[in-house]
Amino acid sequence: MTASARPAPFPRPFWVLFAGTLVNRLGLVVLPFLTLYLTGVKGYSVEAATLVVSLHGAGGFAAGFAGGALADRLGRKAVLVGSLLGGAVLFAVLPEAEAFVALAGLMVGAGLVGESYRPAVSAAVSDLVEPARQARAFALMYWAINVGAAVGPAVGGLLAERVGYRALFWVDAVTMATFALVVALGVPETRPDEPAGRPRPRGRLRLALRDPALVGLACASLAVGTVFMQAFSTLPLVMRADGLGEAAFGLAVTVNGGIVVALSLPVARWAETRIGPGLLAGAAAVIGLGVGGHVFADTLGGHLLAAAVWSVGEVAFLPFVPVAVARLAPDELRATYQGVSQAGWGLAHMLGPALGGLTLARVGEGALWGGGAALAGLSALGILAFRLGADRR
Repeated sequence: MTASARPAPFPRPFWVLFAGTLVNRLGLVVLPFLTLYLTGVKGYSVEAATLVVSLHGAGGFAAGFAGGALADRLGRKAVLVGSLLGGAVLFAVLPEAEAFVALAGLMVGAGLVGESYRPAVSAAVSDLVEPARQARAFALMYWAINVGAAVGPAVGGLLAERVGYRALFWVDAVTMATFALVVALGVPETRPDEPAGRPRPRGRLRLALRDPALVGLACASLAVGTVFMQAFSTLPLVMRADGLGEAAFGLAVTVNGGIVVALSLPVARWAETRIGPGLLAGAAAVIGLGVGGHVFADTLGGHLLAAAVWSVGEVAFLPFVPVAVARLAPDELRATYQGVSQAGWGLAHMLGPALGGLTLARVGEGALWGGGAALAGLSALGILAFRLGADRR
C-alpha cells in the first residue's frame, strides 16, 4: 500500500484529544506547588496545607463517579467542555480567597468540577480506538500528560520565584479553557448508540460497583496513588527542609516527566500483550522501592535518583490501568467504569497528602517514606492475590 492509502492508526478526534491534553498539562503548574504556596504565602501549617490539597482530592474522588455516569448519560463532549470551563473559572478565583473556609470550599469545587472530564476522556479514547490499539493510545495520552509534567513544573518553579504564585493560577485556568475550546471545535460526540429497542441502563454506578474486577483495580489505584501522591505533596516540603528550593523540586518533577516521556511508548509496545496483574504488581513494587529511596536522600542528586526509580514503576502502572478497565467495561458503561477506577485515584489524592502531612509533621520523614514503600509493597501483593479472579474474568 502507498503511504497515502495506508489507514491512519488513530482517528483525527483522538489526536485532537491528545493535543488538548498536552496543552492542558503544560499549564498544570498550581498543584505541584500548592503546599509551598499555602505554607509560604498564606502562612498555613503543614497539616493545614496538606489538608487543602486533600480536599482537592476529595472533589476528584466524587468527580470520578459523577463524571463517568454523566458522560454515559449526557455524552462525552458535554462533560468535557463543561468540566474544563468550570475548572478554569475556579482556578482563576482561587488566589482571591482569603478565609480558610472559602479556600477549602473552592478546592473541593475545583476537584469536583475540574476533574470530571477525566472519565469522559478515557471513555472517548475507548470509543474511538479499536481494542488492539488501545494500549498504545492510552500510552500516547499518558505521554502527552507527562510532556506537560516534564515542562510545566520547571516553568512553574521559575514563575513562582520570579513573578509570584498568582501567575500559576492564571496559567492553569487559561490552559483548561483552551482544552475546552479544542474539544468544542474538534471532537464529535463519541458515545456509542444504544441498540434499537434496548433502553439505556439505569443505576449505572450500581451496576459498575458490582463488578469485583473493576473494584479490585480501583483499590489498587487507591493504594499506589496514596504513595505516589507524596511526590507532589510532602516531597517539596522534605526537599525544602534539606535546603532545596522550588526550582530544585521543579527539577525533580521534570526528571519524573522526562523518564515517563522517554519510556512510555516503548514500554507500551512491549506490554501490549502483557497487561495483567503480574505487570501491575511489579510496577507497584518498583514505585515503592523508589519512594523508599527518599529515606536516604538529603541532596539534590539523591532525591533525583529516587524520583527516577519510582518514575520507572509509574511507566508500567498508570498508563495500563485504563486499558484494563476498557477491556472490562460493557459498551454502555465505558465512562462509568473509567470513573469508578479513577475515583480510586481521586481518593488517593484526598487521603495521600493529609496522611503524608500528618506523618511528616508528627513522626518524621523516615516513617513517611518507609511507610509509603511498605504500602506499595502490600498493594503489589494484593494485586497478585487478585490474579486468579482477574485471569478468570
